[in-house]
Amino acid sequence: MSWENEDKDKGWTRRDWVKVGVTAGAVGAVLGLGGLTMGQILPPPLKFSGEIRETIQYTKFPPTDPTADLWWNSKAGSTVKVTDFDKEWKGATGVWRGLFQNNAWVPGTGFPCLIIRIKRESTYFTAPSGAEIPATLPDGFSLYFDDPTLDAANNGTRIVVLFDRCVHLCCYPGWHVINNPPPDRNYVVPPPTYVQFAENPVYCICHGSQYDPLLLIVDVNPKNDARYVGAERVHGPAPRALPVIPVKAQGLNLVGGMADPAWYIYC
Repeated sequence: MSWENEDKDKGWTRRDWVKVGVTAGAVGAVLGLGGLTMGQILPPPLKFSGEIRETIQYTKFPPTDPTADLWWNSKAGSTVKVTDFDKEWKGATGVWRGLFQNNAWVPGTGFPCLIIRIKRESTYFTAPSGAEIPATLPDGFSLYFDDPTLDAANNGTRIVVLFDRCVHLCCYPGWHVINNPPPDRNYVVPPPTYVQFAENPVYCICHGSQYDPLLLIVDVNPKNDARYVGAERVHGPAPRALPVIPVKAQGLNLVGGMADPAWYIYC
C-alpha cells in the first residue's frame, strides 16, 4: 500500500497534509522564538493540541536501494538514543521539534534531521569553538555529541546531527541510503570522510550536492544573512554548508537545542 493510500485510510487527504505542514512550520518558527506553547490558538485556520518534543525521534526512510541498511525504520516514532549508534559511520533519519498528538508524530511537522556517528578523532575533524560560534548555544548544548567513555574501546562516540534540507533546493539529503547513481568524486573540497576513511559524505541524490560531517564550518545563510555552523559543502550545486542542530544527551536520549532559528529558515 502506498503512503498516499494509507493517508486516505486514516481520513487525511493530500490537501490536509499540506495544511498541517504549512501551519506546523509556522508553529516551529514561533516556538523557536518563544512565542507560544502548544494548546494555544495558532494562526488560522487550524487549531492544534499536542506537544512539541525536544527529543529527536526516528522517522521511517522510504525504501530505495535494496542493499541499504535501514536499521532504524523499525524504530520510527521512538526516541533516538546515543547508544543506538554502536559503530562508527552509523546513521539514521529523525525529526526534532515534531508535533505529537496522542503519542504519534504528525508527519510534515518539525525539523527533519540526519543523525550520524562520525569517527572520533582530531586529525581531520574540524569545528568552531568558543567565540567562533556565531550564536549562543542553549545551556548544556554543543555543536555535536561527544563522549570519550561511550564505546571507549573504539575511542569514544561522536555524533553530528544535521538539518535534513539541502541548501540548494530544499530536497532531502541522505546518509548511505542511496548509491545509484553513485556520488560524483569531483570534489571542490577533499572530504576526509571519503579520502581518509572511504565513506561517502552526506549525499543529495536529486542534484548531486554533498556535505562532509567531519568538516563543521561557519557559513552565511543568504536568506537572512545569519552566520551559522554547518557541514561543509564538498560537491554539487549547493552553495554553502548544511546546518547543524546543536545537541545534548539527557540520560541516553538525544535532545536538540535551538541556537538561532535563522540557521534553518531558507526553504
